[in-house]
Amino acid sequence: MPKVSIILPVYNVEEFLEQSLQSLKNQTLSDIEIICVNDGSTDGSLKILEKFAQSDSRFKIINQQNQGQGIARNNGIKESTGEYIGFLDPDDWVALTMFETLYNTAKQDDCDLVEESYTIHNEPRNYVKIIKHKLNLPQNKTFNWKIRKNYVFSNKLAVWNKLYKANFIKENNIYFMDLPRAEDIIFTVSSRILASKIRYIDAPDYQYRIKKDNNINITEKNKARVKKSIDFILCLKSELLGKNIFNMIQDDFKIWCIKWLYDEYSILERNEKKEFWQELQTKLGKEIYYKFMLKIFLKEFFNNIFSVYNAVRDEKKYKIFKILGFEIITPYTKK
Repeated sequence: MPKVSIILPVYNVEEFLEQSLQSLKNQTLSDIEIICVNDGSTDGSLKILEKFAQSDSRFKIINQQNQGQGIARNNGIKESTGEYIGFLDPDDWVALTMFETLYNTAKQDDCDLVEESYTIHNEPRNYVKIIKHKLNLPQNKTFNWKIRKNYVFSNKLAVWNKLYKANFIKENNIYFMDLPRAEDIIFTVSSRILASKIRYIDAPDYQYRIKKDNNINITEKNKARVKKSIDFILCLKSELLGKNIFNMIQDDFKIWCIKWLYDEYSILERNEKKEFWQELQTKLGKEIYYKFMLKIFLKEFFNNIFSVYNAVRDEKKYKIFKILGFEIITPYTKK
């Protein structure tokens, strides 16, 4: 049995895949298996996977028709044989000591879950930033959500900067749902609630890449995702109810819902926003609807008093200062 199974869903990422795989191949923890789930790639990704598998028996390839990242990860979990499970997205990479650090920490206290800080590489804006956890989490001892109740919905709800005990995941039937860009949330929330021992370490080993996107339809794709976000909230609530854990965190759930929905809906046009509000009230109920509308009112009220933001007008970039409802527009200059 390998110490760690690392699951990598792969779909048309030939530009970044070599760097990702190389960072796994050279891990200081050598007793690992790397399960690469080729999700119906149509570019050169499979050839790259095969090259690594031929030279290193720790790389295992699963081929499937394109079903999405969530299903690919689920299939990887089913095939995993490691004591612990970790995840890597194929356009990211990790420090060479990451899985040794996570594994040793997990073994030290027999943890169900270990979480790290991480590093953002924002290519469109050309900056690198270390992201630490916003909460004051203990670093030298275990905790769980009952000790840090606001932990469940805190920070980015991603799976890739964490390590999970395999038996914990499989015995509690924690899995990914087929929900693009949101499948991590259900997995992360469920595991944070059900884990009896959690450790946090301030080691920004995971290198998260925000890519440049030249897709002219990216705004429309994001809008389509936003319009599905209310249904996603209902799926998450149903999943938590099914695991008998919703009632324990429903207040935090409502707070997170309002924030997440607000961040999602802000890209919609005005007529689309009205449709969104109506659907929100119908499907999520009046309590969340009224709190959501209050957040919108307060946000817009304070933004009108004073706000600063960047904008593009007539293909030129500007920095806009809004003071008491009046706009002051200046040419944007990057320092």
